[in-house]
Order: sequence, then C-alpha cells, then structure tokens
Amino acid sequence: MKRITTLLILLLTLSSASFAKVRYGIEGGAYINKMKFNKHIVDTENRAGFFIGGKLKGSLPLGFGVDGALLYSNRSASFETDNFDDNIKTLHYLTVPVNVRWQLGTDRFAPYIATGPQWDFLMSDSKIDFKDGLNDLKATFERNIVSWNLGLGLMLVDHVQIGFNWNFPITNSGKIYKQVLGAVTDKSKIKNSEWAIRVNYYF
Repeated sequence: MKRITTLLILLLTLSSASFAKVRYGIEGGAYINKMKFNKHIVDTENRAGFFIGGKLKGSLPLGFGVDGALLYSNRSASFETDNFDDNIKTLHYLTVPVNVRWQLGTDRFAPYIATGPQWDFLMSDSKIDFKDGLNDLKATFERNIVSWNLGLGLMLVDHVQIGFNWNFPITNSGKIYKQVLGAVTDKSKIKNSEWAIRVNYYF
C-alpha cells in the first residue's frame, strides 16, 4: 500500500505549476501478452486482455511532457501440456504507467513518442494448480511487477489520442514448477511481455 500511495503522489505532482499545461482524461485499450519461461515446462500462446482508467498529461516547452495513468488491468494466462490444455487463469491488476513523452505539433495533430516505467499490483488470487496425469503443475504470480514501456502514437482534434506500445519485463511475473509424485522436477521463472493498443480522451 505504501508503494501505491507513493505512485499516486507522483501522479498528482503532474498538476503542479511547473507544467505549462495539464490535461485530465480517461484511457482504455487492449493487451496482447505472451508469457515466456526459462525452460520448456508448458506451452503458451498469445492471450488478450484489456485495461481502463484515469489519465493525466503535463506539457513542457519544446514538445516535452510527462503522462501517467491509474488503470484496472485484466490479463489472462494460458498453460498447455501434452495431456491437459487450455488452462486459463484470469489476473486482475492495478496498473500505474508513468512516461516521459515528446510530441511534434499541437494537440490538434501531433505524433508522439513515449517511454517510462510501469508498476503492476496483483489484486486477484496469485496461484494456479492443476494436474496433468501423475504430474502437478503449479504457478505463483508476483504481487508487484515492474516493467518498461516504449510507445508511439498520434494526438488528434485536441481531445483524442491513439497509441501503440510494447511493454517488456524488468522483474519476473512469477514462477512455475512441475511435481511428479510429489517431487519437484522442473522450475522456471515467468516473464510477461505484451503489446498494447491505447485510446485516450482528454477533457
């Protein structure tokens, strides 16, 4: 909770007088995420998710600025083995991205690039457990995840922003391990990278 409070304070500082212009809005969009493992324990495929929440943007001279958001994120994890497939786990996060951005032009028409850290706080059950024949497959997801965003997009008609970004992990998303008759045979760390399409409306 202390980390969440700190991040909220950081977002509120965007409304300080040091910015030439501050705008508030809403953001929504879709994820396509891919989970990767250190070893071949299970197979995964691309899974879709979504996010929605509040957004604010502070502008500085020469096209520079900072933006931040407080989002609800819904992601799914899918695990497949030789004997048991399509095990889908839905994960619920509080997501806080904070980006430094640069745009060329005014808000009526301005391409932009942005980059910055993202924090994800898991709000749902962190474990998955299922059997594959004589095997037990278990996965545990981290409560706090740190990642990094690289994005670009376009600001249109003074209110609408459409963006596309890649998010790659800094910390692990969790771990997975397989047990055979109670004995652990394989372990792996989970890393989650994802592409996102983002749509914002600023008031």
